[in-house]
Amino acid sequence: MEFGINPAEWGKVLDLANAGEISLHPDVGNGLDKVCDDYLDRLDAIFQLARRATLISGFGPFPSSKALEEKFSLKATGSDQSIDTVLQQHIEAVKLAKQAVAKAISNFTELDQTRADQFTGTDIPQ
Repeated sequence: MEFGINPAEWGKVLDLANAGEISLHPDVGNGLDKVCDDYLDRLDAIFQLARRATLISGFGPFPSSKALEEKFSLKATGSDQSIDTVLQQHIEAVKLAKQAVAKAISNFTELDQTRADQFTGTDIPQ
């Protein structure tokens, strides 16, 4: 079973944008860019909170306490399923999405300028 998000999927979208296959109108793209920034801020705040939970303790003096401490500490950090790993995957994916949006806006702007240049100097028949 997979946990988290696979940033490579957004890497594929970025590759498409870099190849000129994706374009976004700046009004749409700038809105998406803002959403990415806001989400990155939220993820960073959650990540900072999660970093404080690296050692989970307080399960008492019972023999099972050590096992519980280890189990829950691994949920916080140190495994593929831990919260810090999953958050890092999300942060990386959003950064790739942000890059893809920026390139898609650039693609749209370049194409728009190319089309405008084609019409420059064209006379309108009367």
